[in-house]
Amino acid sequence: MPIKELKIDLTPHLRKVKLKARRDVLNKILEGNWTTLFKGQGLEFAGYRAYTYGDDASKIDWGASLRAHETLVRELEEYHSFNVFFLVDVSDSMLFSSTGVLKAEYAAEMVFSLCYAVMQAGDAIGLGMFTSKLVAKIPPSVGKGVYYRIMRELSNPKNYGGDFDFTKIIQYVTAFLKERSLIFIVSDFIGLNEGWNRYLNILAGKYDIIGIMVRDPRDYEMPDSGGQFLVEDPYSHEKLYIDAQQYARIYAAETRKETEFIRRSFEKAKLGFIGLRTDQDFQEPIMNYFRKRLSLVK
Repeated sequence: MPIKELKIDLTPHLRKVKLKARRDVLNKILEGNWTTLFKGQGLEFAGYRAYTYGDDASKIDWGASLRAHETLVRELEEYHSFNVFFLVDVSDSMLFSSTGVLKAEYAAEMVFSLCYAVMQAGDAIGLGMFTSKLVAKIPPSVGKGVYYRIMRELSNPKNYGGDFDFTKIIQYVTAFLKERSLIFIVSDFIGLNEGWNRYLNILAGKYDIIGIMVRDPRDYEMPDSGGQFLVEDPYSHEKLYIDAQQYARIYAAETRKETEFIRRSFEKAKLGFIGLRTDQDFQEPIMNYFRKRLSLVK
């Protein structure tokens, strides 16, 4: 699919009043709540030491004690670094628009805003851009340097366009991304392989996951006007003439069924999910999700 219409330039957004306002609002919601939302107790295993009188008996590791022939307690230490990894779909179906902004452009600006908010919280941010392969990878790191690297990769047109293979990318990510990470999966989730949802359970056992589905209005419904339209599969490039009025109701029903299945798959795996439309601002749905999640953990 040609990508000559792709116009992602995030540099001006660093000074854009609108985007700055979005980042400020995100920062305000996340400030002081990030640890509560995603880090839990903020503790990780540091090692063992011998039990002494007065220690909390619930911290005794009986298996380790039997092996060592002495009573051992698990020691925990607070960690301050948390990995947040943005896994962004840049395949052919993301290069579509009926609104003037491609799904890929919309997703890039949204990810850019979230990266800034996470960076301000002091945690490591990283990026993976994928089609049927990982076309760009930035391991999680802290500081403004990685933020600008992410901006450059998101703005590079060479990273966009290609086939789509969600399960292959999930397998790859689990091989290199450390546990104690939060992964934002940003995609329109079009062209999923059969059985893709089983891989969510694999992810759920290792990471905290939030799926962000970015779709164009045409991904949900056909144009109001009748008439025949030429449609094309973004991956097989198969073309078909259809009568919009004849198929509009069937199309809307099938897309509702599909999107609900995707949402339920995330929720069944106890993972987060946010649905976005390119004809609506992304800020409010994301803020609502964070507010709801915060209310559940307080």
